[in-house]
Amino acid sequence: MDTPEASAAWAAEQVAGELREAYLTVAAAAALLERTGAGSAHPELRQARRCTEDALDLANHAEQLLGGGIRRVHERFGRDEVTSIGQVAGMLTVSQTKFAEVAERIAGLPDRLRGAGQRLRDAGDPDYSTDVVTEQWSQAAEQLGSMTASLTEAAGALATYTDRLTGATS
Repeated sequence: MDTPEASAAWAAEQVAGELREAYLTVAAAAALLERTGAGSAHPELRQARRCTEDALDLANHAEQLLGGGIRRVHERFGRDEVTSIGQVAGMLTVSQTKFAEVAERIAGLPDRLRGAGQRLRDAGDPDYSTDVVTEQWSQAAEQLGSMTASLTEAAGALATYTDRLTGATS
């Protein structure tokens, strides 16, 4: 059923999804800014931190408003129920693809992080012990490797399930 209401709700849901992605990107950049500018009281850095916090607060509030409006549209006009196996398979394929894309993006990060740790050790600053830092980076690399494996496994499981659901394999 393709109604103007369903179309409007779908468009709003897409905006909400893009807003969530933007929120995560800004949050990651804000964390990097916080680490980079830690201890600095420079006015521009303080302003950048305040603006980032404001942007995240505004994005959070906008997402709440979007979600509330979407729920109201669904309550008023009814939510289009997924009625076919093809639609379910399509949605599962989207999730599978996203999991695989993220796994691919982060797959190389552990090696890069280990390389950064090795460069830090090779620098050999006698006034600075790198053991704690390189150990933390090594643990982070292990976590990222596990995350990649989990996402890859999730994508594979969804692919297998979707194939069975659609009869592509038996």
